Amino acid sequence: MLLKLVLDTNTIVSAFFWEGNEAELFRKIEQGKANLYITSEILREVEEVIKRPKFNEVMTKANLTPYQIMQKIVSLSHLVIAQKLNINICRDERDNKFLECVESAKADYLISGDEDVLSLKEYKGIPIIRTVEILQLLE
Repeated sequence: MLLKLVLDTNTIVSAFFWEGNEAELFRKIEQGKANLYITSEILREVEEVIKRPKFNEVMTKANLTPYQIMQKIVSLSHLVIAQKLNINICRDERDNKFLECVESAKADYLISGDEDVLSLKEYKGIPIIRTVEILQLLE
């Protein structure tokens, strides 16, 4: 059975703009080695981030548009219609949406690089780990 993963915004964005662990994880998802679960709220945040001026030059060099990136993410994702669970655990309340997605998707892992989120270590028994750790599990 394939692992069900939820990725935070920085992990998703990093996969498209920098070659590294996050890009490798996205390739594994493309290869069907894990399933990505996402909510419309996470998608909205990703879109806001990639449209920031600081990414214009990188997108131009990569010959990508925000639309193409969003299409790729959507095509690889299982959209979760997460009910608002009013989770109030994360120091940054905007990060609670990842926990809602994890719970609604019954995900196996939340992948994050955010120290605040990582400090939780787990949510309702679901581990919160770094990209490098999930890559080791997917080998």
